[in-house]
Amino acid sequence: MDVNQIMQAIGTLGFPIVACCALFYYLNKEQESHKSEMQAVTEALNRNTDALLELKTIITMLTGRKVNNGSNNAAAGDVQRS
Repeated sequence: MDVNQIMQAIGTLGFPIVACCALFYYLNKEQESHKSEMQAVTEALNRNTDALLELKTIITMLTGRKVNNGSNNAAAGDVQRS
């Protein structure tokens, strides 16, 4: 849209209506961008979770200890000898 079309729309419809339409368009574009960003964050978080679980398994194997996952009254992450 060029400046003349915008001025004509403001003259015909009024500034508040044109401003609302512009803001609606901007909001939709912003939501699309946010959605794709959050998908990337979710993927990274899932990869980090997998890496932490793998590290937990390796540490458990190397130390010969059982890592408590919080299933009993002990604090989550407490280490118990097997």
